[in-house]
Amino acid sequence: MSRNIPYRPLPIKLINGMGAVLAKVGIQPALTADDIFKRVEKETGLKRPLPGWDAGGLDVLLNALNTEAQLNTIGRLGARGMLTNLISNYVKLTDWFDRHPEETEQVLEKPIFIVGLPRTGTSAMHGLMGADPGNRSPLFWEVNSPLPRPDPDHYDDDPRIEVMAKQLEMQYKMAPGFDAIHKMDATMPQECVANMHQMMYGITLTLTWYVPSYRRWLMQADPKPALRFHKRFLQMMQATEPASRPIKRWLLKTPGHLSSLPGIFELFPDAQIVFTHRNPVDVIGSVCSFVWTLSGMFTDKGHVPGLIGEEQAGSWNQLLQLGMRDRALLDAHSDQFHDIYFDDICEKPFETVLGIYEKFGLQAPENMPELMQQYLDDSPRGKHGKHEYTLADYELTEAGERVRFEEYTTKFGL
Repeated sequence: MSRNIPYRPLPIKLINGMGAVLAKVGIQPALTADDIFKRVEKETGLKRPLPGWDAGGLDVLLNALNTEAQLNTIGRLGARGMLTNLISNYVKLTDWFDRHPEETEQVLEKPIFIVGLPRTGTSAMHGLMGADPGNRSPLFWEVNSPLPRPDPDHYDDDPRIEVMAKQLEMQYKMAPGFDAIHKMDATMPQECVANMHQMMYGITLTLTWYVPSYRRWLMQADPKPALRFHKRFLQMMQATEPASRPIKRWLLKTPGHLSSLPGIFELFPDAQIVFTHRNPVDVIGSVCSFVWTLSGMFTDKGHVPGLIGEEQAGSWNQLLQLGMRDRALLDAHSDQFHDIYFDDICEKPFETVLGIYEKFGLQAPENMPELMQQYLDDSPRGKHGKHEYTLADYELTEAGERVRFEEYTTKFGL
């Protein structure tokens, strides 16, 4: 069995133990909208969001955290802190947007969106294509703390970079082995979903906690308000980018965009979609291991392998179904899709990336192979350890998953 018991450093064990005792008498960290909004107001000096700002997502998520996720004390503190930071960023950015309406004149020309199941090479493509200085992605630290805008003369040594690095270092200490599953760094490209989280919309939230009722809400929610907020964020970044390094094109990515294709083309009509493919039978066990390791930091009782397995396999199949359905309906944009395969990313990364440039009529730098090789040298597979997992760890079988994902695997020859 490759599934490990979630690790607990001694201080974390003590906090959770004391919290469990206090919870029995009704004392525990609050997870309510009013408490979070009060914290946001205190932290930002700005008013809480107007009713309806999130289409009800926050209330659904909080209810799920309180009734389904079975969070321990650290989990409740972490969720409260995360939601406070997300909503604080939302109100600060909304205030900025109101004071800088001229930024909406920024044209985001032919952005590239990388979509596909997790563990299909989306991150590798983000990194390989990001080696081209003409491609710009928001970075982890920029999304985590976007305001005030960076000093152009100190962009590379902004103190927020170190703050973000310390936060990620703490996460890796609390979840040993997670860096072998999904490496994150303060100066790495961040996914679109991190911005969309500020509108309480994002499939990644269901990887952090076991919140099935929130997932059901998410699957029927309209992604366009969160996409619109994300677009406005990119316009702000483009408008405030130093003149010495103008943005040529945006390079964007998140697996969650499988359910957002119509919204992407409504807001970004000239978007270019790179769709990554890999047999889901080879993917789902890895996703479950990701969820097991990440969510294991936050619960002592709700960590059930079979629940994680069925939730993740069912969710990602549903997203693939939505993506295939919507793509078929977007016939006018068919030439704006380019399909690539995981094996090609691994075996011939240079040819795969240059094929994308050829498909979309882009000019690669003359030294693009050298730039991509430098990325590969800095980020070799297995650099942070081997990621081991099996479907059986999460009460899934290869035969069952082949049946579940048969429509997708047949369509794309997997």
